[in-house]
Amino acid sequence: MKFLLATDGSESSLKALGETFQMLNSIRDTLDLITVVDNPTLITEEVISSNIIEYSNIAEKILDHCERRCLEHNFILGKNLNRKILIGDVREEIIKYINQKGPFDMIVVGSRGLGLFKKLMLGSVSEYLVHHSPIPVYVVKLDGNCRITEPQL
Repeated sequence: MKFLLATDGSESSLKALGETFQMLNSIRDTLDLITVVDNPTLITEEVISSNIIEYSNIAEKILDHCERRCLEHNFILGKNLNRKILIGDVREEIIKYINQKGPFDMIVVGSRGLGLFKKLMLGSVSEYLVHHSPIPVYVVKLDGNCRITEPQL
């Protein structure tokens, strides 16, 4: 099986990584780890380059942490583990990665449980993926509840 884990370093996305290890076998399966540096809020060119560098450094640290956890489960970079930092709109970049690097059997994401106001204003990445992903989405919540959704084509 080939799984994709989209992480932002949050507690729920780290819980999603743990759930992923429950489903995969390092002998036969592969895992792609991605994180996205969201750039729509970067306005001027000067700000863009300094913020992208700063955010990319944070993204590297997030993936480094996930990679160390993957090693504990025998997922090794270049063998059965891939990692990538994407830059752009989080939702669009994840869907683009699925389409370009697939086929994947499933994407696993954490649900950060945004409050109602933030959810109305920003929407949820996991909710967007549930409605737009061409592959099944496994959403992991902090309270331990999980749900798998099939693509809605």
